[in-house]
This record gives sequence, structure tokens and C-alpha cells, in this order.
Amino acid sequence: MKIINRALRFINRKRHSAGHGVHSQFAFELIMNTIHTPYSYYSYQDNKNKLKQAGLENYSDIKYAKLLFRLTNRFNSKKILEIGSGIGVNTLYLTASSKQTKITCVEQEKEKIKNAQSLLANKLENIILTEVLPINECRFDAIVWDLKQHSHKKDEVIELISKTIKSEGFVVINHINKGKENKEVWQNTLQLKNLTMSFDLGATGIGFFKPSLPKLNYDLYF
Repeated sequence: MKIINRALRFINRKRHSAGHGVHSQFAFELIMNTIHTPYSYYSYQDNKNKLKQAGLENYSDIKYAKLLFRLTNRFNSKKILEIGSGIGVNTLYLTASSKQTKITCVEQEKEKIKNAQSLLANKLENIILTEVLPINECRFDAIVWDLKQHSHKKDEVIELISKTIKSEGFVVINHINKGKENKEVWQNTLQLKNLTMSFDLGATGIGFFKPSLPKLNYDLYF
């Protein structure tokens, strides 16, 4: 039975990745134009140059960083919470779509914060670098959580997502396929009352809090 379920999920991922069997117009456009897209953006080259200057040109997860840019650009996210911001590479892409973007970065390793400050030197006026999670009164258009960089206080973070994400906002969680606990994080996030449509990309989960969307999950490859 497990083999059959695995095979069916593989088929569904392949079909959904090409837009087949996706009946929601919102989901179809997101998959074809944002998650998978034939287009490039000028900010890709700008950020590539900045990473090269910082000696980070071989950063391994640029594909994911570019996805974050496309999502925040597509939904015009102006207030973002990044949990587990590391050395600031993803932050660089999250802030690339608009000079009005304000982002709160939670990172507990002081050396990584120092590296991020250097990489993001010309953007620091719109960036808060902190070691602690924000209070519940804050509200965000998008929340990005890297489970590899910030693997503790998982239940607290999930509760924070539920309380601070704006209606129409979205959450992105990376490394949801790395171990039992991370898989549980994604499943528990899917159970949030205000989360509607979601997309499981294998290593990355994207969840939307748009009331107009049905509570539905799409599995696909990225």
C-alpha cells in the first residue's frame, strides 16, 4: 500500500507541476507563473553581483531564494517576518522587489547576524535584525521560516504564524521534508484554522491565508 501511495503522489506531483489537474485558477497561475516561470528578473543579476562581492557566489540554495523573491513580488508583500534568516542571502531576495519592503529577521547566531549586516548594508534602514521572535501585536503580509536555521520553539512559531499573519497573507516553510519533526511542523501548519490553500514542493511548503480560497493542498515538484 505504501508503494502504491508513493507512486500516486509521484504522479500527482508531476501532473501538478505542469498545471495538469489543477482546477483552481489561482493555483494554476501561481504554479505556472510564479513557482515555475520561464521569466527572469533584473534583480537576479543585481543580487548575483552582490553575492559575488561578498564571496557568496557559490551559495547553494539560490533557486529557493529566487522563489521567495517571486512570491513577495507577485503578492506585493511589504511587511515580512523571516525566522531563521542566517547570513542574509534570502533576506537580500525578499527585499529586492521594493524599496518599501520592511522585514524583521530573527537569527540567534551573532556571527550570522554580523555577516547579514555586511551583506545588507545598504538596506538596513528597512531591516530589523533580532534574536527574539516578535510580539503577537505585529502583523505580516508574509512569514518565511527556515527550519534548518531556526529549528527550536516550533509550536511557538506555528502559533505566532496563526496570530500575526494578515488575511490574504502567506507563509513559506523550508526543509519540511528533513526528518519527522519538520514533517510534523508542516502538517500542523496545514491544520491552522485560517490557512486555506497550500502547496507542497517537497522541501518547501507554501500556505495561503486567503479566505476566498478553498482548503486544498497541491503536491508538486520544484
